[in-house]
Amino acid sequence: MSKDPVKANLGRIRIALCGKNRQVLLPVRSELMSIGYLDTEWIRSDEDLRRWTVSGIPDLIVADHALDEGAAIQTVKEIRSGDLGENPFVVTIMTTWANDPVSIRAAINCGVDDLIVAPYSTGQLLERIKKMITDRKPFIVTSDYVGPERRRDPMRKCDIPIFEPPNTLRMRQNGENVDAAGIREQIAKSNTEITEEKLRRIGFQISFLVDLILPEFGVGEFDVELRTNLDRLASMTEEAVQRLENTKYEPVSQLCKSLHKLSSRIAAEPDRAAPDDVELLKPLARAILEAFFPSEETSDLVGQISGAISSYNERRTRSAS
Repeated sequence: MSKDPVKANLGRIRIALCGKNRQVLLPVRSELMSIGYLDTEWIRSDEDLRRWTVSGIPDLIVADHALDEGAAIQTVKEIRSGDLGENPFVVTIMTTWANDPVSIRAAINCGVDDLIVAPYSTGQLLERIKKMITDRKPFIVTSDYVGPERRRDPMRKCDIPIFEPPNTLRMRQNGENVDAAGIREQIAKSNTEITEEKLRRIGFQISFLVDLILPEFGVGEFDVELRTNLDRLASMTEEAVQRLENTKYEPVSQLCKSLHKLSSRIAAEPDRAAPDDVELLKPLARAILEAFFPSEETSDLVGQISGAISSYNERRTRSAS
């Protein structure tokens, strides 16, 4: 990461180092600034991180996952989903002193580009930053995740497309002739693609949940999982309505509103759900699915959903045994 003043103005790269451990972060900040990354800020609270994120276009965030009792995890999720700041694609590295699987999984699932388990050296962090410039992973979008594609087996078939997110850290590091307006234009274009794909994944998840829920009606008492899935269906349809505005899928909004109202009513008292309401779930879900995937055969989509439910049930069986 040597400084090359002809190639790039490193002082324009906005970096946030987030955490309370001054013994670790101050040397890192000093090292970055000595290289030329003069706009490197030490941030000591999640509130300050959120404020910094919306104050301009961020290029790199290095955050301790335990910042303010884990609040940084939610902040990264909101950044990735486009709900906080101008750049959902900001390079994000999370550091953690935790070694339990739950904490590690939560940190990874919020959409960070990389995770460093402490203790770590300044040199190790600088190497990870360099990797984000030269070899950043493409992004994947699901109904509840936006972030690096993390399949362990790259040969495993997946119908979900991947995206190359704008990397302002690399653009500025490499001295690309892109001004703030140009960067914003690239971010906006990619954000539109991400939003549309997220809506399609939500549409798929809605049909998945409905097909998972329907067999449970009329076969006995409703368990906790069914109630959770009903709540999730209501939440998914609500999110779809919120994200549909000003997209090419906006006409689907009325269908999503109808399903949200219906699923919320059923979720409130599933044991008293009217049979007519239950019967409406599937046609509404299918209409939403077809609207989000107009160029695909419904039978193919239904087959994908059936396969997803089979995989889901297999995982449940394994975890219960």
